[in-house]
Amino acid sequence: MELKYHKYSLSSITGLVAVVVFTVFTFISLALYPVPYNPLYEWLSNLGNINLNPIGSYFFNWGCILTGLILIIFFVGLYNWKPVKTLSKIFLIIGMGLGILASISLIMVGVYPEIYIQQHLIAAAGVFILLFIIIIFLNMALFYNPKFIRGVAYFGFLVIIIDLCFQYLLSVNKNILSNLNPTSPVPGLEWAAVFTSLAWVGILALNMIIKRI
Repeated sequence: MELKYHKYSLSSITGLVAVVVFTVFTFISLALYPVPYNPLYEWLSNLGNINLNPIGSYFFNWGCILTGLILIIFFVGLYNWKPVKTLSKIFLIIGMGLGILASISLIMVGVYPEIYIQQHLIAAAGVFILLFIIIIFLNMALFYNPKFIRGVAYFGFLVIIIDLCFQYLLSVNKNILSNLNPTSPVPGLEWAAVFTSLAWVGILALNMIIKRI
């Protein structure tokens, strides 16, 4: 199953496109936020709340939906790595499958923004719980591939640490998610977890372009 467009794989192209789409739509939404916004103390999802961001919310929510759709193609296309070892194949397939689930969860974040708080929290949890697991499996699947740039794995470890720190803080502050403007800078870690994860996708896509995967 080779998903290629001319000399570049669809996975490498869509990985970069996903980074651009989410970043552009998010910062357009941020620019349209009607009051001063502090990423350290305000959730990323506040941008998609129509009550807080009447115009910009459409950009954020559609950004989540489009990015999720694009990332599904990205994760499916990772099969172009074609690992030789059986265990690496298993790890890759697991990582791809979980990546697709995380992408669907991201779509649901856009479909059910913060005003639908219960559905939104379930969708967001699906994204954040799966993030570090996906990176672990994909790093294990690709680590010994001669075309895999080891720096991608090392950056992935940083993303895992950030995501786990974010989830730990949520677990010890169980009521913080119900507060749209918490007094501790936990939302800053959410921003860090999301954008470093996206950066990892972009770096892996660049790895595929450089090595012609």
